[in-house]
Amino acid sequence: MKVLWYTIGFFTIILILINNPKFTSLGGFSSKASSLNVTRSTQKNLQIIIIINICLFLGSTILYVLSSTIY
Repeated sequence: MKVLWYTIGFFTIILILINNPKFTSLGGFSSKASSLNVTRSTQKNLQIIIIINICLFLGSTILYVLSSTIY
């Protein structure tokens, strides 16, 4: 259960960093500035995936807390 919680949290953080509007390229992460082709539909889909990941993270947090208090 804890591994799932860590995984969802990690992917949520990565997706939020990718969706950062201040970065239009990956120059901050690598030496070569390769631009991302971000359209409105791509950005909207990424935001939907982020919202789903946040809900999964909160849900798994609740389940983890409930399962740890039972035992």
